[in-house]
Amino acid sequence: MDLIKKRGVLIVGVKTDYPPFGMLSPDATLQGFEHDLAEDLARGLGVALRKVAVTGANRLQILDEGGIDVMIATLGDTYARRQIADLIEPNYYSSGVTLMTRPDSKLDTWADVRGQKVCATQGSYFNRAMATRYLLDLQIFANGRDAKLAVRDGRCAGWLFDNTAIAGDLLSNEWKYYKTKLRPQLLTPWAIAIARSEKGGALEHFIGDTVAQWHRRGVLLELEKKWRLPPSIFLTEMHTLWNKKDEKGAFVCRRLPDGQWPVVCRNPIFITSTETTGLRQFGLLVKEKTGVNLTYIYDDYERAQFIRALFTTLALTASCVFGSLVSGMIFALTIEQRIPLLSRFLKGFTLVGRMTPPLLQIYVLAFGIGSVLAANWGMQLNSFLIVVLCLCWYTGSGILHILENASDKERLRAPGFRLNLSTLRAIANRCSTSILASLVNVSKATMMASAVAVPELLSVSTSIIAEHGTVATMMNTLMLLFLVLVFVVLRLLQRVERRWCHGMD
Repeated sequence: MDLIKKRGVLIVGVKTDYPPFGMLSPDATLQGFEHDLAEDLARGLGVALRKVAVTGANRLQILDEGGIDVMIATLGDTYARRQIADLIEPNYYSSGVTLMTRPDSKLDTWADVRGQKVCATQGSYFNRAMATRYLLDLQIFANGRDAKLAVRDGRCAGWLFDNTAIAGDLLSNEWKYYKTKLRPQLLTPWAIAIARSEKGGALEHFIGDTVAQWHRRGVLLELEKKWRLPPSIFLTEMHTLWNKKDEKGAFVCRRLPDGQWPVVCRNPIFITSTETTGLRQFGLLVKEKTGVNLTYIYDDYERAQFIRALFTTLALTASCVFGSLVSGMIFALTIEQRIPLLSRFLKGFTLVGRMTPPLLQIYVLAFGIGSVLAANWGMQLNSFLIVVLCLCWYTGSGILHILENASDKERLRAPGFRLNLSTLRAIANRCSTSILASLVNVSKATMMASAVAVPELLSVSTSIIAEHGTVATMMNTLMLLFLVLVFVVLRLLQRVERRWCHGMD
């Protein structure tokens, strides 16, 4: 800081090859989103500004060698880069992966892209993660230009790439009518960088306070509009966070006595166990000591998603177990009434239910019948309800078959036997082992709900794996949770069986 003020010039490394963040104007002057930020920093220090053009390949080297004081050059905030330079919080922007599509594209969500051919660029770090998460059929091209031409020619549904780079392409005449409607994935915040030797010093403190003010005053949101960038969810959320106040009217995000920002205002990726308490501290401590990454414990967002998934799975289990048992008994009692058309219809209906794989039922109802209803009448079927109906149909039809077999055996002993409300209890008692097995199986089958995007345990676990690569951790967690769930369901059903059949032979 002293050197900069003595010199009277702030030297900032910026890009010139990444529109609209850094580029050359028609009159050969340097301009862009990040150039405006550099100018604001210099104004805040009361010094002149000198800009040095950097690239993705040499930016960290130039900073390390002392060729620049500050770097604002689309630098993603990662662990590896924090070992080379001092990356300042709060982050000032964020980039992610999105899809550039043709003007006539009907793709509105990432679920719409599932299974489609998508153009990608060779060497992009996100190719594998996105292909795994959304089951994309990637067509790999050597460069972005060829990939975009393939999209234009209809050979791909869209081009998978960094949303900020695509934003620059959409400003050109050639691609200005193309679209990026899908929410960016795999978000990586950007940070302003200074030399590691300046960590904790006055320059870091000044830049951090300046970025905080940019968020509070909406400076970054205004620059986003100025440079015709699509609205950033990251900037909107940061604007809200940095303007949030406590009950005393003070900003929640303000410097603590030690000069640090509160944990809630920082990038959660870089918080350690010594900086927090409670569940977050426990999860981070386990990660630091063992390498087991329990993100669903220490990350607030993923913990909320995981808890929601657990309750969704419990709701699915309870609905399917109760619905299957009740529907099976109702099917059996109704068919036993021997009403000509109704009984024959129910026999055929339950035979189809019992012989059709439940996953196929779910797909037909969600993507077949559901698509027709949505396209012609605007009706949207609830995915949770679809899963419950299909699993109850499948398992309830199986329970009907079990009750019918038990009734047939009873008729061999007592030819005049009829299944009704008064005899149902005795028949159910005789085949309770088979019924219990069916109900336990349907509790395990609730994982099929992930196929239609119901946010249950498997669906959320898969998302966490795609984000962090924690395959072993999440799969073992999932296995343990389902072992506990099945055990609890079995014990509850056994208790209900004992009470319902108490005193019966």
